[in-house]
Amino acid sequence: MTTQQRNWKRRNYLINPGFQLRFMFYIACGMLTGFAVIYFTNHWYINILNEQGRELGLNPGHIYFEFVDQQRRLMNIAFAVVCTAVFTVLMVCSMLLSHKIAGPIYRVNKYSREVIAGDVPAYPVSLRKGDFFPELATMVNDLVAHSQQNAVASSAAAEDAKVDSAEVAAAPRKPASIEGTALEGDEVWSMDAPGRLVTES
Repeated sequence: MTTQQRNWKRRNYLINPGFQLRFMFYIACGMLTGFAVIYFTNHWYINILNEQGRELGLNPGHIYFEFVDQQRRLMNIAFAVVCTAVFTVLMVCSMLLSHKIAGPIYRVNKYSREVIAGDVPAYPVSLRKGDFFPELATMVNDLVAHSQQNAVASSAAAEDAKVDSAEVAAAPRKPASIEGTALEGDEVWSMDAPGRLVTES
């Protein structure tokens, strides 16, 4: 395993902070909105219980109102604890999920830039187990392999053309001659290789 492959296996959970933090922010906004809806729904329900007690004509110091107030306090404590735990767990999960999304894109992008720069790695691009978009790695590896095959074929064709040109240049050439035929009664002329004009009756 090369050093580059070993470095890739090191855990860096914020390899694309711009995308991942924005992703986590959207998840947090959704959770906080849900928490707010639940809190105000509980608050509205407690107020309904107090209103029903007043409609029954109960004294404000009645044990019923003490019970409702106690339930409000317990509900607020439980709500705060549960929301904190859920928020923490979901933030960690959203970071891990965004890492599984951003990791493959980062890896394929880095590998593609190396190929474009002419520094084709000796190993194919590979993703970690559980990463999203595994088809990206397959596509890039197939594309690089196809490009390398085309480059080899083009190089072989260029070498063949060079050999053919060398063989043509090295082949012996026959002396050229020009002959002409006249009509009946005229002279027949020809030009030999040195360039002398020869006439025949």
